[in-house]
Amino acid sequence: MLLVASAGAQAEPRLETRLVASPYLPEPARVVVQLPPSYTEAPGRRYPVLYFLHDGFGNEETLSRRGIAALLDAEMAAGRLPEMLVVSPRGVGTWFTDSDDGKVKYGAFLGSTLVPFVDDAFRTLPRRSARAVAGISMGGYGAIRWGLRSPELFTVAAGLSAAVQQLSRRSHETLPFLVRPAFRRVFGESAATGPWQRHDLAAILLDDPGLAGRAPELLLRCGTEDKYLLSDVGAYFHKLVVALGGRSELVLEPGGHDWAYWRSVFVPFAADVARRLDRAREAG
Repeated sequence: MLLVASAGAQAEPRLETRLVASPYLPEPARVVVQLPPSYTEAPGRRYPVLYFLHDGFGNEETLSRRGIAALLDAEMAAGRLPEMLVVSPRGVGTWFTDSDDGKVKYGAFLGSTLVPFVDDAFRTLPRRSARAVAGISMGGYGAIRWGLRSPELFTVAAGLSAAVQQLSRRSHETLPFLVRPAFRRVFGESAATGPWQRHDLAAILLDDPGLAGRAPELLLRCGTEDKYLLSDVGAYFHKLVVALGGRSELVLEPGGHDWAYWRSVFVPFAADVARRLDRAREAG
C-alpha cells in the first residue's frame, strides 16, 4: 500500500484525496476521505467508518460534487448525525467486485488493501462493529456483495436503489447502453456461464445457506418509481435474506432512480447506518 498523493483540506467539509496502490489493481485507486468536523480539534478521538461506493455514472468525488458531503458535514457539526469518516473509492466500471477476465480484482482490493490502509492512515475505530459499507445503484450491489464476501469486516451493509437483481440476460438488457460493456467485462459475456452465477447475490446466498446468518445487517432503501424495478427486486432479496435467517430492513418510498430521490433521502439513509455503528471508546 502506498500513499502517492494528498489533496489539501477544505474548510467545510474537510476532504482528503489519496492514491492507494494495490497488487489487485492495474493502477492506484483514487480515494476521497471525508473527515468528521471534530477530527482536527480532537486529536485523541477515534471514529467509526462508512465506506461509500458510488453509482455507475459516478466516481470517488460523487458525494462532494452532488452536495452530499456538505450535507453530511453540516448534520455532523450540528449533532444530528453521529460523526464518522466517509471513505469513497473510485470504482468506475468495476461493479466493486473481481472481474471475470481477472485483470481487476476490486473485491480483493477493498478488503485486503483499502480497509487496512484507512485504519493505518486515519484515526478509526478499527473493528467490525464500527465499520459499515453503503452504496447507490451499482455501488449498492457492491456494498451488499462486499458485505457478503467479507462479513468479518462490517456490521452493516446498505444499498440505496441497490442493483441486487438476479444476473440474467433480461437484467443486462434493462441497463443503460453505456453501462453494458462494463457489466459484461466484469460478469462475463453470457448468463449461461459460471461468472454470472458466481456474482449473483441471490445465488450466493442460496449456495451457502449459513451465509445470511453470518452476514452484516442489510439495509435496503429504494424508490417505488425506480425505472429498473429495483424496488421489486429489492423486496424479493430482502425476503430471501430473512427467510435464510439473516437480518435485513427494507424501506420503500416514492422516488425514482435519480439524484432527485437519492439526494432527498441520503441524510436519513446515512443516519440509519450510523446509528448501528459501535461508538464505544471513541475518545480512547
